Amino acid sequence: MFRSREPGPRWAHISAHQGGSEQAHPGTYAAYEQSAATGAEYVEFDIRRTADRALVIFHDGRAGPSRRLVSQLRYGELCHAVGYEVPLVEDVMRLLAGRVAGHLDLKETGYETEVIELALDTFGPANFVATTLEDSSIVAIRRSFPEVRTALSLGRDLREVRRARRIAVRASELSPLSRIRSCGADWVAVHYHLARLGVLRACRRNGIGVMVWTVDSDRLISSFLADQRVEVVITNRPGRAVQHRSATLELATLELATLEPDQEYQGAARQEADAEVSS
Repeated sequence: MFRSREPGPRWAHISAHQGGSEQAHPGTYAAYEQSAATGAEYVEFDIRRTADRALVIFHDGRAGPSRRLVSQLRYGELCHAVGYEVPLVEDVMRLLAGRVAGHLDLKETGYETEVIELALDTFGPANFVATTLEDSSIVAIRRSFPEVRTALSLGRDLREVRRARRIAVRASELSPLSRIRSCGADWVAVHYHLARLGVLRACRRNGIGVMVWTVDSDRLISSFLADQRVEVVITNRPGRAVQHRSATLELATLELATLEPDQEYQGAARQEADAEVSS
């Protein structure tokens, strides 16, 4: 399933962020049931663990009007707090296996082994990537599962960081090579703002694959899909991204077909001119 950039032009792959939000509320069973039909190569889901140790797909760290931590809620309490059936990780993995590649975004530390073993059993070792903001999670995965592709996420919400640490945290994301080498990540998953501030260029120079998140405007989708330094574009609009990529590739094919006869004619004309000079 995984393919890195090959020599010559190739458009980036697409990851449906939270299953996409075009047809259903993101991060729900409905979104994931429809995600494989968008044509995206990857489907992303955010993984957390509840108080009763259920692995769930839930983006935010807090839930419901009370804003309690997901890790402090039992699974039934979480569903009640948000008003819908929160997807279980195993359910969604089995739903998507064999149809798309998994994009596992681990939101917390401590359950890496459980998640990766489940992913290996459902997707297979070559059919998913694990992303995380935490260097320690990358280290844990690489130590136990060296065959698994990992990506260090860059773009931490600074509101979650102590004020005294914010400059240092952002600096480590703008110049991430030492972190990448230290934790052993294969790729990075970088916020699009940071990608444009030198991270893409640095990673390309050092042979590090790049995923870019979360890319939703038509302009940015077009730009990052065509960027030869980008492996995967993560978007809430996977259907639109696939549509744009397909339309652009079709146009390029038509332009190439139009040019080929002209090139053949020019080649024949040059041969005739050469023949006249020789005679």
